[in-house]
Amino acid sequence: MTIKNSKLTRRSALKVAGSGLFAGAVGTTASCGSAPKQAAGPAPINGIMPWSNWSGNQVCYPAERARPRNAEQLAKMLKETTGKIRAVGAGHSFSGLVPTDETMLSMARFRGISHINKESKEVTVGAGTRLSALGDSLFENNLGMINMPDVNTQSLAGSIATSTHGTGEGFGSLSSYVTGLTLVTAAGETIKCSATENKDIFDAARCNIGSLGIITDITLQVRDSYYLKERSEMLPLDEAFEKMEEMRLAKRHFEAFGLPHANHMLLIEFTEVSKEESDANQVEAGETGDAYETFRTLANVIDALPFLRGTVMNIAPRTVGVEERYGAWNKIFGNIRDMRFNEMEYTVPAEDGLACFREVLDTIKEKNIDVIFPIEYRYVGEDDIWLSQFYKRPGAAISVHNFHDKPYESYFEQMETIFDRYQGRPHWGKLHNKTEQDFAALYPKWEAFKALRSELDPNRRFINNHLNAIFPTIG
Repeated sequence: MTIKNSKLTRRSALKVAGSGLFAGAVGTTASCGSAPKQAAGPAPINGIMPWSNWSGNQVCYPAERARPRNAEQLAKMLKETTGKIRAVGAGHSFSGLVPTDETMLSMARFRGISHINKESKEVTVGAGTRLSALGDSLFENNLGMINMPDVNTQSLAGSIATSTHGTGEGFGSLSSYVTGLTLVTAAGETIKCSATENKDIFDAARCNIGSLGIITDITLQVRDSYYLKERSEMLPLDEAFEKMEEMRLAKRHFEAFGLPHANHMLLIEFTEVSKEESDANQVEAGETGDAYETFRTLANVIDALPFLRGTVMNIAPRTVGVEERYGAWNKIFGNIRDMRFNEMEYTVPAEDGLACFREVLDTIKEKNIDVIFPIEYRYVGEDDIWLSQFYKRPGAAISVHNFHDKPYESYFEQMETIFDRYQGRPHWGKLHNKTEQDFAALYPKWEAFKALRSELDPNRRFINNHLNAIFPTIG
């Protein structure tokens, strides 16, 4: 479920623009065919080991690190301590949700499926379970997630906390498939939640940004296992936009990748198929490689010869033909992203999505913004979760990125201005500049969430610097 698998290889990308155009770039940038050297990570301070997120843009020095063995030990720790605590999952959030200089809490020991209800097709899963491991376990039990995000290294609790999602207007975010959960409050009280038990807490906790308590287990609605066909095609922009509107109305699984400064777009659609069809269409992998590495290569070339940007970005996509891939749902949906980047994502009303997306692409061209990282576009169904980006409205999620070692602030700020014009709601785990005043206007249940948050955590134990701007103290 990613551009990563596209057959846009470094070899073809460099070849298509012509050896003459690239002679100067190759001659002056010896490392243009490989990723830049890894920068040294943050160093310890006064003996305290640093924590950093996946992209490296968030760093902190927690004085204490806790890793409870079970729910009882977690509740005891919360009852017997008074300091601030932030839970950490896979560290795949780009916003400042995790950093703390007090206690960092890992739920890594809360992993795996603890119960399967075959009749209702519900599974109860440890909060620290990675999505990739959950996918494998479900598949082994002939079950499948109804929808799945395209990055599978995240923890389940972290994904729920930020309303992480896959794609398809007929399908909700991962949070929308939660049917129950267990929450331990700042005082160490254990609360069971569902649509019929502690419903207000349930509706708030399914997208909680780590501000209500610590979730220990989550019950998910699942389905029978299934197989998928993934079809990707590079299309001219206008043709792609027409097809996207048709696919939205059909509520299909699909996503699009807009290429900055280009006149083409990559469309990827997913269709459920039988196991027999999937098995019959398994082919030996060719020179697929990692398309993110290809864009890294192109970025290095353009850094040396910036006047080539438009040429490179319009010629390279023409080398990509129609591609198809078959496999089990968890292998097609889930992907590992090993090319690091920083990201901002906003969700605008679904009916405004294409207009907003086109404005994003046009603005990058008109302002000659220095970026070539593809822009991701997905539809997601509405839900009733208080702080979900999809609360009471289906959404179009638009994600802008830049490589982790490239500046992103100015680019993201310009994109955020566009998203604001369409009443965009930011993804909680990705970069944004919103404050409480902004969120109060975007979320009808904002005051209800704040009141419940204060009730469950009156001493603000789960509030760090980032959340303090979102839930400031009164007076």
